Amino acid sequence: MAGLGISYYITHIKQPAERLPIDVSFGKLHVLPRGAKEIISAEVSAKRWPRRSPDDVEIANDFLSTSNPQTEETIPAVTILNPHKTSVRFVVEGGESGYDYEVTVLVTFDNGAKLEEEVFVRVREE
Repeated sequence: MAGLGISYYITHIKQPAERLPIDVSFGKLHVLPRGAKEIISAEVSAKRWPRRSPDDVEIANDFLSTSNPQTEETIPAVTILNPHKTSVRFVVEGGESGYDYEVTVLVTFDNGAKLEEEVFVRVREE
């Protein structure tokens, strides 16, 4: 597994119940592994820490969305985007104000290569 050496950092100002879709686009970064044409699977996991306590890290997979309680519809936490299958979208619940989140996205390509991307999200409510 190779790290890309590139991370996203997003400051998100939200309403308390707002959801946030984030695209992690490997194709746009021109980092498809040699011989790979598309992503065949993707996994996401998240952790968080209070902004003033960076050493207090906890698992935050509930930050990743699996359902929308307002409509009772199931929303996958991670989706491979079509038509080119070189991008991944994950949906998060919005998180709690005052926390920083780190989301790790691990993708597997059709040639067996694996790449990992980290997305950092700072959450503020207004």
